[in-house]
Amino acid sequence: MPHELDRNEATGQKAVFSVGETPWHREGKVLTAAPTMEEALVLSGADFDVEMREVHVESGSAMMRSPIGRAVIRTDRGTTLISPSDVLALVSEKYSPLQNRDVFAVLEPLMDRGVARLETGGTLRGGRDVWMMVQFTIDDPVVREVFADEVVPFGLVTNNHSGEARAMVMQTPIRVVCANTLGAATTGWKERADVIAVSHRGDARVRVVEAAEKMFGGIIERYKVIAENYRTLKETRLAVDDFVKSVLDVAAPLPKDLHAVEGEHLTVRGYDLARAAAEKRRTAITDKWTNGKGHVGDHSAWEAYNGAVEVIDHDAVLFRTNGSRVASLMGGRLLEKKEAVLAKVLAIAKRN
Repeated sequence: MPHELDRNEATGQKAVFSVGETPWHREGKVLTAAPTMEEALVLSGADFDVEMREVHVESGSAMMRSPIGRAVIRTDRGTTLISPSDVLALVSEKYSPLQNRDVFAVLEPLMDRGVARLETGGTLRGGRDVWMMVQFTIDDPVVREVFADEVVPFGLVTNNHSGEARAMVMQTPIRVVCANTLGAATTGWKERADVIAVSHRGDARVRVVEAAEKMFGGIIERYKVIAENYRTLKETRLAVDDFVKSVLDVAAPLPKDLHAVEGEHLTVRGYDLARAAAEKRRTAITDKWTNGKGHVGDHSAWEAYNGAVEVIDHDAVLFRTNGSRVASLMGGRLLEKKEAVLAKVLAIAKRN
């Protein structure tokens, strides 16, 4: 099954909980209110520890300890292993296990301060992958006014016991409820600024705490600044010339001559094709300035920015990518385009 969820022995259901919304796969426990961390650990199937055990190989009639690796074992499986599935992984001597409770504990300061509540959590692949997600609840009038029903990114923390992946602390707009959505949320993590990955080496527990402090620290202040900037954009009417300079020329620049597209020499035919492609992008973005999702057509800087974002995010033909499109949107070239447009229109809004 694509969701790859474990069975939760404590609940008799799939090992996932979701607050308020039923997951697409209709499995697990749907809650009407956010659970405590202890409740979440049980509901998600993540209330287990792991330990390292020696690996032995046959040597004639005797057993000899392997000098090159150890086994990762769930301690809730008991001291006697009855199935190969009881072994989560074979790892090197340098591997440092991270307990689920220790990893997810980095979310508790946010919960204690009332700026986040648990949203989803689950266990996959026999316990090899686990996650916990929070929804930020920033009680600020400007943030509420500006964002309204728009998605403020979730906080996501993952752990892995297979030896094949790192623990991760990140912000993501993707609501994780299964293997598919977890994969989408973590796609392209190496190139993204909104992800901090922690390897299972040395002082991994300390580094997870440091990663959470860096990723989530000052979250209220950051969203207040973002909200203030967005409100400024909403209050600014953008002249056509400013729209062209700050949005079109940034998101979809026209080639100026036969040498002007990303430093490459173009033939006449190549130049014509590049210009035609740029013109299509510019036309689409201009249309979304007034006809974008939720727009009222007031020619605000806010709608100009969101029009560009809508086209960049959703038109994979006009804005092609090499490799993962999700990674590019969340931490690559397409994200850079959106950030560059925001910087330009915000500079104009603040100047006015």
